[in-house]
Amino acid sequence: MVVDYNNSIVSLSNSILKYFGARNEHSSLKDIDKLLEHQYNNVVVLLLDGMGMDALEYHLEEDSFFRRNILREYSSVFPPTTTSSTTSMESGLTPMEHGWLGWSLYFSDIDKIVDAFINMEKDTEVPAADYHVAGRYIPYKSIYDKIKEAGQAGAYSVSHFGSNIIESFDELTDEIVRLCQTSERKYIYGYWEYPDSLMHTEGCYSPSVTNCIKEIQAKVEAMCDQLNDTLLIVTADHGHGDLTHYVLRDYPKLVSMLKRPTAIEPRATAFFVKEEYIKEFPKEFKKEFGADFLLYLRDEVIEKEIFGHGLIHPRFKEMVGDYLAVAIKDKGLVWSEESYQFASHHAGYTDREMRIPLITISKK
Repeated sequence: MVVDYNNSIVSLSNSILKYFGARNEHSSLKDIDKLLEHQYNNVVVLLLDGMGMDALEYHLEEDSFFRRNILREYSSVFPPTTTSSTTSMESGLTPMEHGWLGWSLYFSDIDKIVDAFINMEKDTEVPAADYHVAGRYIPYKSIYDKIKEAGQAGAYSVSHFGSNIIESFDELTDEIVRLCQTSERKYIYGYWEYPDSLMHTEGCYSPSVTNCIKEIQAKVEAMCDQLNDTLLIVTADHGHGDLTHYVLRDYPKLVSMLKRPTAIEPRATAFFVKEEYIKEFPKEFKKEFGADFLLYLRDEVIEKEIFGHGLIHPRFKEMVGDYLAVAIKDKGLVWSEESYQFASHHAGYTDREMRIPLITISKK
């Protein structure tokens, strides 16, 4: 599934920006723009990590609260993973523009591959630096700042690390209700790391995931009973799929061609190839992994706008490597046995990872 960036989570973010009088860099979602003509005082986006269309269709009955309120499905970004997708939601930019391409990113300034959100060196619990590396080198202006600067509304982020910090899902819904009861015109973004966290360990079709999604659904439905003059949009950053992994260290010939370990994601993998092996590398890669991955040269990645369109981030070429491998089946690529090997993951080029729901509940 190729991303339609004009019908994606980037577009949702741009609808929000447009509604609150801030500049939107990309096209908005017409369906959301139409709903917003009703001039709600509160616009709430609740993003449930990993709750793609495949999960909804598998775990919930057709007449369940979430499924009967699906306006339609639309697309994540590439790669369909939390780092890139939530940053697009919180910036209104494509991954090619904001530079937060995936979990692990290469920074030449310190010659390290860094797990961007948590600021650790890849596959370790060692801090990458005594400052937040990604925050310093790939900063962006948030949707909250853009809305506030437009001067027509307030803007809040409710999560473990947002402007309004919560510890539990009950606290999250309570805080959304509390904010919506104030008279200020506002945008509220709520983020919750489930069902994604559970899917990673239990598999995406586990009964425990069914229970988790049903519990979240019940609490969101109860929250809606307390809202007024509010448009609630429930969505996801990406979908999920069960998988197994190749360990690249088990392929010494291929590893000998590389300057450094791989980066970005196990299903969207950047390879940094020694100059003398640039032509030979794709043959070796396709021999070992060609049935499970597509392989793109960096120039092809840019030409095909795989990470989106817009002004290319100055660090993009460095981060994406010489070649990008994109998963098309149920496999991932990890560097070594020390690397995390999740039971279920995302970031590849399949429908179940890309398809996300646009759920809308109007409380006028």
